[in-house]
Amino acid sequence: MEQVAKSSSVSSRRISKGVELSRVFPVDIANREAFMLEHEPSRITVEDFRQLLMSCVLSGASDVTIQSDMQPRAEIHGILYRATRKPWSPSEVDMVLMEVYGGSNARTEINGMKVLDFSYELNLEDGSKQRFRVNAIGIYGRDGKGVEITLRALPVKTPDLAMVKLSNIELAALKPKDGIIIIAGATGSGKSTTMAAITRSQLEDVDHPVKIVDIQAPIEYTFRDVTNAVRGSSSTIGQSEVHKHIPNFAEGVRAALRRKPNIINVGEARDFETIHAALEASLTGHLVYTTTHAGNVPDAVRRLLSVFPANERDARAFDLISAMRFLMVQHLVPRIDTPGRIPVREYLRFTPRLKEKLVAADINEWPSMLIDEVHGRIENIGEEDMCQSLLQVVKPLYSKGMISKNDAFVLGGLAAVDTPPQGEL
Repeated sequence: MEQVAKSSSVSSRRISKGVELSRVFPVDIANREAFMLEHEPSRITVEDFRQLLMSCVLSGASDVTIQSDMQPRAEIHGILYRATRKPWSPSEVDMVLMEVYGGSNARTEINGMKVLDFSYELNLEDGSKQRFRVNAIGIYGRDGKGVEITLRALPVKTPDLAMVKLSNIELAALKPKDGIIIIAGATGSGKSTTMAAITRSQLEDVDHPVKIVDIQAPIEYTFRDVTNAVRGSSSTIGQSEVHKHIPNFAEGVRAALRRKPNIINVGEARDFETIHAALEASLTGHLVYTTTHAGNVPDAVRRLLSVFPANERDARAFDLISAMRFLMVQHLVPRIDTPGRIPVREYLRFTPRLKEKLVAADINEWPSMLIDEVHGRIENIGEEDMCQSLLQVVKPLYSKGMISKNDAFVLGGLAAVDTPPQGEL
């Protein structure tokens, strides 16, 4: 009996105090209000912040934004709601910053014009952890030194293929033997979630065990639920976090080459050094996955090429095309028929035919050529060719009344809305 009481006491101490008060709160769509504290104190404490944050998660929020002198905002199914009745003062936001960063030097770092990317986690009552990806940056405030903290809630369970709605055909194209796979999209489009689902499927493939090196900033998915649950798989994953275990992505990729991996995941291809290192790895027989910010396939290629110095652009462009296997651009579109969002994807497989065609042309012609490829405006399509435009996906979703006319128009253009949804005249 004494032992049980002792264990219970230890367990309660491990819980992040405040989360036990969290619950699902109603959402007022008309007024864009989703107040996450039933009784708001005159001054917010760490426990209040934890309660609010976990209540946001339970209420379906994907992101929470906290700014000096502003009411916190919760993004639920793609819509922003005010999450408290009163604004949070600069000192309250500084308290939150210290809590999530884990030290008092966060404010000093931000005052030094640094952008902080890190992770934060809450210990829940059932013994599990709720993890968050956090970005903290200086903004204009009352005294000119405000702070914005953005917290992205990460699923406790590693996403699977069903969750991200990837078909078997798409998955096969996303899992070649070697080369580079690009998953592009805007911030919040689910790039990391899709990449994690692919990684999960690789770890769970008992017949084809692999060693994966995962480089992130910060680490969003630990894959522990996958590696602890798999029986008979000898796959392994080693994760490194930028600014915690390694100085940058490029150094992480270079170090990965000495670890004899089969697969290298690079959280984001954001600069010349990272893209160069990823290309080198993919051209030496490794399979490399990475993400970038872009709205469509031609823009993604243009963005990757833009980071190369002018005197190296042509040579690196050919390296990129040689290494490229599949490029997918993803958007998450709010549904109007039911709560939630639906993934909309444009993609293109880089086949030998397409590569030869691009290599024979000037790189300035590539964007228009890629547009023709994505939209199927070419002849002599082979069996291995694979492409899909945003219009192909958006138009039927709009016609079925699943997405709005505005979203269909923005993504697919006028052709996506030239036929009214079912039920409209």
